Amino acid sequence: MNLIFFLISSGIFVFFVLIINVFSSSLSFNSNNSFFRIFGFSFSLNKISYDFSYLSVSSLKLLSLVSLLSLYFYLGLGCPNILVTLFNWTGDYGFLGNVSFCFDFFTFCFFFVGVCVSWSIFQFSYYYMSDDSDISSFFRFLLIFLLNMLLLVCSENLFFIFVGWEGVGFLSFMLISWWNTRSDANSAALEAIIYNRIGDVGFLVFLSFCFVYFNTWSLFEFSFLLNNSSSFLINCMLFSGFLASIAKSAQIGFHPWLPAAMEGPTPVSALLHSSTMVVAGVFFLIRLSSLINFTPFFSSVCLFIGGITSFFAASVALVQYDIKKIVAYSTTSQLGLMVVSIGLGSHLIAFFHICTHAFFKAMLFLCSGSIIHSLNNEQDIRKMGGLFTLLPLTGSCILLGSLALVGTPFLAGFYSKDLILELGVVSFSNFIGIFIAFLSSIFTVIYSFRIIVYCFLLPTTSGSLLIVSEENPNLIFSIFRLGLGTIVIGWFFCSYVFPAVVFILPFYLKIAALLIVFLGIILGAGFYIGFISFISSFFYYWFLSFQWFFLFFYHSFSISLYSFYSLIVGSRLLDHGLGENIGPQGSGKFIYSISSSLINNSNIKYYIFFSLLSCILIFTLLVFF
Repeated sequence: MNLIFFLISSGIFVFFVLIINVFSSSLSFNSNNSFFRIFGFSFSLNKISYDFSYLSVSSLKLLSLVSLLSLYFYLGLGCPNILVTLFNWTGDYGFLGNVSFCFDFFTFCFFFVGVCVSWSIFQFSYYYMSDDSDISSFFRFLLIFLLNMLLLVCSENLFFIFVGWEGVGFLSFMLISWWNTRSDANSAALEAIIYNRIGDVGFLVFLSFCFVYFNTWSLFEFSFLLNNSSSFLINCMLFSGFLASIAKSAQIGFHPWLPAAMEGPTPVSALLHSSTMVVAGVFFLIRLSSLINFTPFFSSVCLFIGGITSFFAASVALVQYDIKKIVAYSTTSQLGLMVVSIGLGSHLIAFFHICTHAFFKAMLFLCSGSIIHSLNNEQDIRKMGGLFTLLPLTGSCILLGSLALVGTPFLAGFYSKDLILELGVVSFSNFIGIFIAFLSSIFTVIYSFRIIVYCFLLPTTSGSLLIVSEENPNLIFSIFRLGLGTIVIGWFFCSYVFPAVVFILPFYLKIAALLIVFLGIILGAGFYIGFISFISSFFYYWFLSFQWFFLFFYHSFSISLYSFYSLIVGSRLLDHGLGENIGPQGSGKFIYSISSSLINNSNIKYYIFFSLLSCILIFTLLVFF
C-alpha cells in the first residue's frame, strides 16, 4: 500500500514540477559573475538568481530519476492498474463522468521514456537556441507541450484525453511557427493544424458516441458496456477513433504535415516527432486495443493503412536531399509499422516500438541539428561530406542511430522493429500489408545508407573558413545520453519490462529480418552507384520526388476544384439564384403572378370593397393607436 501511494505521489510530483516550471518567471543571470550554480540557481555574493532555461533542464533531470524509480517499483508490484478518482463530475445529472487518472503499465513506461528523451532535447535546446532573443518562452512552450502529452497519456476520462490531444496540437502550431518571420514556417504550422483539425472531428464523433449510447466518458466504463453492443456501433466508434489517430500520427492521406513541420527549430522536430505528438495517435489506438477487441475488418484496415504509409514514406525518403525531411519520412515509416503491429493484434509490441524508437529517433534529429548548426543552417546533404573528422561524436551517433533504425542486432530497433516483422512472419492472414512492410524495411536501409555516404564518406564540400566544432557540453551530453540509451534501452525493456513479447521461431524465420538488413545494404550500394541512371529515369525519380504526386492532386487539384465549385455556388446559386429569386426579381414575379391570377372583370366590385375596407382599417389604426 505504501508503494502504491509512492507511485501515485511520483506521478503527481511529475505534473507538479512541470507546472511550477511553466509558471516560473523568466529570469536569467550572467554566469561569469557567480561563484557556482546548481539546479539552475546562481549563487553570488549579494544575491541568488536563476536561469529559467537551465532550471527546466535540471527539473527534467530530477524527473527522469523519479520516473525511473517509479517504473522500478511498479514492475516490482506486478504492474497493477492504479485508478485515482479526484471527484465525481456532474454525477447529480446522471452523467457517469469522473475526474480520474489511470497509472498503469503504459503510463509509467511512457513517463520514463518521455521524460528521459525530453531531458536530452531540452539540454540540446539550451545549446541550439542560445542566440534566440526569447529562449525562455521557447522553453515554456516545450514544457507546456510535454505537460499536455503526459495528461493525454495518464487520463482515464476521454474529455481530459481530448484536452491533452488539443493541447499538443495547439503547441505544435506555436512551436513549428516559432520563426514566424519565415513564410514557410507559418504555412507549415497552418498545414499541421488543419490536418489535425480534420482528425479532431473523428475524436469528437467518438466522444459523442460515448455520451449518447453509454452516458459516460470513462475509458473502462464504456469498454465494459461496449461488450454488449452491436457490431455496427463498435465499428462506428472504432473508425471515428481511427480517423483521429491517423491524422495525429500522419498516416497516408494525412502525412504531408509531418515533413512540412521540419520548418520549425530542430529541438521542436525532435520533441514532436520522436516521443510525443506523432505517437499520440498510435498511443490512442493502443489504449483502445487494450480495452476493446478489434473487429477483423478494422484490424485489416489498420494493417493495410499502416503498411501503405510505411512503404510510401520509405520510398519518398530515397530521393530527398533535406536531412531533416529524410528523418521525418523515416518517422512516418516507423509510425506505419506501429499501426501494422496494431493491425496484427499486438498493441504491446507497438508500444514497445514507441519506447525504443523515441531514443534513436530523437538522437537522429539532434545529430541533424548539430550538423545544420555547424554548417551555418545548411540542410542539403549534397553540400555535406567529410564530417566524421570534424564532428566525430555527431558522426558516430548518427551512424549508431541509423544502424538502430534499420534493425542491427542488439541495438534498440532490433528488439522492437524486428518483433513486428517476425509477428508478420508468424501470421500471413493479411499478406499484402505484411509484404509492403517488409519492402519499407528494405528501403529504410537504403536511405539510411545514403545519409552516411553523403554526410561522412564523400569529400567535404563546406567552406574552409567555416568554424565546425562540437565542444559545447550541452550538445555532447545530450547526444551521448541518447546514444547510450539506444544501445541499452532495447535490452533493458526486452529483459525486464516486456518479457512477454519474445517469439520462439525457427532459425530460418528468425534471421529473415536480419537478412533484410544485409539485402538493404547491398541494394543501397547499388542504388548509390546507379543513382545517376536512376535520376535519368524521369518517371521513377519524379514520381518519388513529388511524393507520388499526392500534394499535386490533393493540394493543387482539390483546392482548385473546391475554389471553382465555391465560385459557382457563390455566384450562380446564391447571387443569381437565391438572391435574385427571393429578392427583387422574385418578389416582382410573385406579385405579378398573384395579380395575374386575381385579375377578373367580374370581381371588380369585390376589389373595390376590400380596398375601401383596408383604407378604413388603416385609418382607424392610425387614429386610435
